[in-house]
Amino acid sequence: MSSADTTPISPARFAAALRELSVPMLHLKVLEIRNAMAHLQYSNDQLAPFAATDPDCADAIRENEAVLARMEERIALVRIDVEDRGVAWNEFASKEGTEAGVARAREEQQQQQQQQQQQQEEEATGVAQINAATSSPWTDGTFQTGTIRNGEMHLDAPPRRENNSGAGGGGSLSDEQLRAAMEERMRQMTTEEDEEGGLHL
Repeated sequence: MSSADTTPISPARFAAALRELSVPMLHLKVLEIRNAMAHLQYSNDQLAPFAATDPDCADAIRENEAVLARMEERIALVRIDVEDRGVAWNEFASKEGTEAGVARAREEQQQQQQQQQQQQEEEATGVAQINAATSSPWTDGTFQTGTIRNGEMHLDAPPRRENNSGAGGGGSLSDEQLRAAMEERMRQMTTEEDEEGGLHL
């Protein structure tokens, strides 16, 4: 796909977008444009000897020249934006000024990436804390079992919380411990039903 196949951003939109960039980022933008222009000019220099006899080469040169003209216009728009901010354009014109500006832009980008990474880590930590604070309904008292005897409901005591080592105290029942407790309770309920004929929950 040639450079002419893409729809370029309008000068007005480009100028508006520049206002969102810091001065160091404008240095980086100018460097990107100049590098692109250098590549296009090199391409035209390579195609020039064949342009007289090869229509495709001549067309490619014309397309590149149109893109180069748009890039020159963008450089001019950057200059207007820079000078409107009270910054001297010669800072962008000199190699030393450009290198210093690009170095600041790279540092600014790195800081933004670090801030984004820190924000993502903080959000992930917050989600983990919320998940950790959410208890199992089988162990936090949301669900309880019991029996109805003589028209009265008798609720079972909540299951005793155990830690991972099996000792009493904080923590929660493991899936295996919960399964065993439920099976034992079902056996008890069956026995009670046989003995008392009650309705069980």
